[in-house]
Amino acid sequence: MREMTIEEQAENAGNMLFGDDRLGVIFYNETVEDKERTLEEGRKCFKQREFIKILIPGDRLNTVVRPVQRTGVLPSDDRMRFAKAYAAFKAKGDAPAHDGTPLSLWPVVPADLAEEFKYLNIFTVEQLADLADTYVSKIPMGHEWKRKAAAFRDALKDNAQVVKMQKELEERDNRIDTMEKAIADQAEQIKKLIASKGK
Repeated sequence: MREMTIEEQAENAGNMLFGDDRLGVIFYNETVEDKERTLEEGRKCFKQREFIKILIPGDRLNTVVRPVQRTGVLPSDDRMRFAKAYAAFKAKGDAPAHDGTPLSLWPVVPADLAEEFKYLNIFTVEQLADLADTYVSKIPMGHEWKRKAAAFRDALKDNAQVVKMQKELEERDNRIDTMEKAIADQAEQIKKLIASKGK
Protein backbone atom coordinates (compact mmCIF):
# COMPACT_ATOMS: atom_id res chain seq x y z
CA MET A 1 0.00 0.00 0.00
CA ARG A 2 1.33 3.44 -0.95
CA GLU A 3 2.21 5.79 1.92
CA MET A 4 0.25 9.04 2.15
CA THR A 5 2.32 12.13 1.59
CA ILE A 6 2.30 15.05 4.02
CA GLU A 7 0.61 17.16 1.33
CA GLU A 8 -2.22 14.60 1.00
CA GLN A 9 -2.69 14.52 4.75
CA ALA A 10 -2.76 18.34 4.94
CA GLU A 11 -5.28 18.59 2.07
CA ASN A 12 -7.61 16.16 3.80
CA ALA A 13 -7.19 17.37 7.39
CA GLY A 14 -10.86 18.41 7.54
CA ASN A 15 -12.17 15.25 5.86
CA MET A 16 -13.54 13.02 8.65
CA LEU A 17 -13.55 9.98 6.37
CA PHE A 18 -10.03 10.37 4.99
CA GLY A 19 -8.22 7.03 5.17
CA ASP A 20 -11.37 4.98 5.80
CA ASP A 21 -11.16 3.60 2.27
CA ARG A 22 -7.93 1.89 3.29
CA LEU A 23 -9.59 -0.08 6.09
CA GLY A 24 -10.97 -3.59 5.71
CA VAL A 25 -14.61 -3.44 6.81
CA ILE A 26 -16.92 -6.42 7.26
CA PHE A 27 -20.57 -6.16 8.33
CA TYR A 28 -22.29 -9.30 9.57
CA ASN A 29 -25.16 -10.56 11.71
CA GLU A 30 -24.55 -12.25 15.04
CA THR A 31 -26.93 -13.93 17.46
CA VAL A 32 -26.80 -12.23 20.88
CA GLU A 33 -28.82 -12.62 24.05
CA ASP A 34 -31.87 -10.36 24.32
CA LYS A 35 -31.45 -9.46 28.01
CA GLU A 36 -34.83 -7.70 28.32
CA ARG A 37 -36.78 -10.65 26.91
CA THR A 38 -34.63 -13.09 28.92
CA LEU A 39 -35.56 -11.27 32.13
CA GLU A 40 -39.19 -10.89 31.09
CA GLU A 41 -39.73 -14.50 30.01
CA GLY A 42 -37.45 -16.23 32.52
CA ARG A 43 -35.51 -18.08 29.83
CA LYS A 44 -32.63 -17.26 27.52
CA CYS A 45 -33.95 -15.41 24.47
CA PHE A 46 -31.85 -14.35 21.51
CA LYS A 47 -32.00 -11.89 18.63
CA GLN A 48 -29.89 -11.06 15.59
CA ARG A 49 -27.81 -7.89 15.73
CA GLU A 50 -25.60 -6.24 13.13
CA PHE A 51 -21.89 -6.18 13.94
CA ILE A 52 -18.92 -4.55 12.27
CA LYS A 53 -15.34 -5.76 12.04
CA ILE A 54 -12.75 -3.13 11.12
CA LEU A 55 -9.36 -4.44 10.00
CA ILE A 56 -6.24 -2.36 9.54
CA PRO A 57 -4.22 -3.84 6.67
CA GLY A 58 -0.84 -5.07 7.85
CA ASP A 59 -1.75 -4.92 11.57
CA ARG A 60 -3.37 -8.20 12.58
CA LEU A 61 -3.41 -7.23 16.27
CA ASN A 62 -5.42 -4.04 15.76
CA THR A 63 -8.96 -5.18 14.91
CA VAL A 64 -12.20 -3.58 16.08
CA VAL A 65 -15.24 -5.84 16.53
CA ARG A 66 -18.43 -4.31 17.93
CA PRO A 67 -22.16 -3.79 17.31
CA VAL A 68 -22.97 -1.39 14.46
CA GLN A 69 -23.36 2.17 15.74
CA ARG A 70 -26.53 3.91 14.53
CA THR A 71 -26.24 7.56 15.53
CA GLY A 72 -27.39 9.18 12.28
CA VAL A 73 -24.36 11.49 12.36
CA LEU A 74 -21.01 11.22 10.58
CA PRO A 75 -18.46 9.90 11.46
CA SER A 76 -19.96 7.91 14.35
CA ASP A 77 -22.71 6.16 12.33
CA ASP A 78 -21.05 3.07 10.81
CA ARG A 79 -23.75 2.74 8.14
CA MET A 80 -22.90 6.21 6.83
CA ARG A 81 -19.15 6.06 7.43
CA PHE A 82 -18.74 2.80 5.52
CA ALA A 83 -21.74 3.24 3.21
CA LYS A 84 -20.37 1.16 0.31
CA ALA A 85 -19.55 -1.86 2.54
CA TYR A 86 -22.90 -1.57 4.35
CA ALA A 87 -24.82 -1.41 1.05
CA ALA A 88 -22.97 -4.53 -0.16
CA PHE A 89 -23.80 -6.29 3.12
CA LYS A 90 -27.49 -5.43 2.77
CA ALA A 91 -27.54 -6.43 -0.90
CA LYS A 92 -26.44 -9.95 0.00
CA GLY A 93 -29.97 -10.55 1.24
CA ASP A 94 -29.08 -11.93 4.64
CA ALA A 95 -31.72 -14.08 6.30
CA PRO A 96 -34.13 -12.09 8.45
CA ALA A 97 -33.58 -12.00 12.19
CA HIS A 98 -34.89 -15.07 13.97
CA ASP A 99 -35.92 -14.45 17.55
CA GLY A 100 -36.07 -17.39 19.91
CA THR A 101 -33.83 -20.15 21.22
CA PRO A 102 -31.28 -21.13 18.55
CA LEU A 103 -31.28 -24.83 17.72
CA SER A 104 -27.50 -24.83 18.17
CA LEU A 105 -28.04 -24.02 21.87
CA TRP A 106 -30.71 -26.68 22.42
CA PRO A 107 -28.72 -29.57 23.96
CA VAL A 108 -31.03 -32.28 22.59
CA VAL A 109 -30.19 -31.55 18.94
CA PRO A 110 -26.89 -32.87 17.58
CA ALA A 111 -24.75 -30.19 15.89
CA ASP A 112 -25.00 -31.82 12.46
CA LEU A 113 -28.79 -31.95 12.68
CA ALA A 114 -28.90 -28.28 13.79
CA GLU A 115 -26.94 -27.43 10.63
CA GLU A 116 -29.37 -29.49 8.54
CA PHE A 117 -32.29 -27.60 10.09
CA LYS A 118 -30.51 -24.32 9.33
CA TYR A 119 -30.22 -25.43 5.69
CA LEU A 120 -34.00 -25.84 5.75
CA ASN A 121 -34.39 -22.30 7.19
CA ILE A 122 -35.30 -23.59 10.65
CA PHE A 123 -33.16 -21.62 13.07
CA THR A 124 -34.95 -21.73 16.44
CA VAL A 125 -36.73 -24.22 18.69
CA GLU A 126 -39.88 -22.12 18.35
CA GLN A 127 -39.79 -22.34 14.54
CA LEU A 128 -39.41 -26.11 14.72
CA ALA A 129 -42.28 -26.42 17.23
CA ASP A 130 -44.58 -24.38 14.95
CA LEU A 131 -43.48 -25.98 11.67
CA ALA A 132 -46.33 -26.82 9.28
CA ASP A 133 -47.00 -30.55 8.84
CA THR A 134 -46.29 -30.38 5.10
CA TYR A 135 -42.67 -29.47 5.90
CA VAL A 136 -42.35 -31.76 8.92
CA SER A 137 -42.81 -34.80 6.68
CA LYS A 138 -39.71 -33.80 4.69
CA ILE A 139 -37.48 -34.10 7.79
CA PRO A 140 -36.29 -37.52 9.00
CA MET A 141 -38.17 -38.16 12.28
CA GLY A 142 -39.70 -34.71 11.75
CA HIS A 143 -42.84 -35.31 13.81
CA GLU A 144 -40.72 -36.52 16.74
CA TRP A 145 -38.48 -33.43 16.59
CA LYS A 146 -41.50 -31.15 16.31
CA ARG A 147 -43.06 -32.81 19.38
CA LYS A 148 -39.81 -32.45 21.39
CA ALA A 149 -39.47 -28.80 20.37
CA ALA A 150 -43.07 -28.06 21.38
CA ALA A 151 -42.58 -29.77 24.75
CA PHE A 152 -39.37 -27.81 25.33
CA ARG A 153 -41.04 -24.52 24.38
CA ASP A 154 -44.03 -25.24 26.64
CA ALA A 155 -41.75 -26.13 29.55
CA LEU A 156 -39.92 -22.84 29.07
CA LYS A 157 -43.22 -20.95 29.05
CA ASP A 158 -44.31 -22.64 32.29
CA ASN A 159 -40.94 -21.87 33.86
CA ALA A 160 -41.22 -18.26 32.69
CA GLN A 161 -44.55 -17.92 34.53
CA VAL A 162 -43.00 -19.28 37.74
CA VAL A 163 -40.00 -16.94 37.44
CA LYS A 164 -42.29 -13.99 36.75
CA MET A 165 -44.44 -14.80 39.80
CA GLN A 166 -41.33 -15.16 41.99
CA LYS A 167 -40.08 -11.78 40.82
CA GLU A 168 -43.44 -10.15 41.55
CA LEU A 169 -43.47 -11.70 45.05
CA GLU A 170 -39.92 -10.44 45.71
CA GLU A 171 -40.91 -6.94 44.62
CA ARG A 172 -43.99 -7.06 46.87
CA ASP A 173 -41.89 -8.26 49.83
CA ASN A 174 -39.38 -5.46 49.22
CA ARG A 175 -42.19 -2.88 49.18
CA ILE A 176 -43.62 -4.29 52.44
CA ASP A 177 -40.18 -4.20 54.09
CA THR A 178 -39.69 -0.59 52.97
CA MET A 179 -43.12 0.40 54.32
CA GLU A 180 -42.53 -1.37 57.65
CA LYS A 181 -39.19 0.43 58.07
CA ALA A 182 -40.81 3.77 57.22
CA ILE A 183 -43.60 3.14 59.76
CA ALA A 184 -41.06 2.14 62.44
CA ASP A 185 -39.03 5.30 61.73
CA GLN A 186 -42.15 7.46 61.95
CA ALA A 187 -43.18 5.80 65.24
CA GLU A 188 -39.72 6.46 66.67
CA GLN A 189 -39.89 10.12 65.62
CA ILE A 190 -43.37 10.47 67.17
CA LYS A 191 -42.08 9.02 70.47
CA LYS A 192 -39.18 11.49 70.46
CA LEU A 193 -41.55 14.42 69.76
CA ILE A 194 -43.91 13.37 72.58
CA ALA A 195 -40.97 12.90 74.95
CA SER A 196 -39.54 16.33 74.09
CA LYS A 197 -42.91 18.06 74.67
CA GLY A 198 -43.32 16.38 78.03
CA LYS A 199 -40.08 17.92 79.37
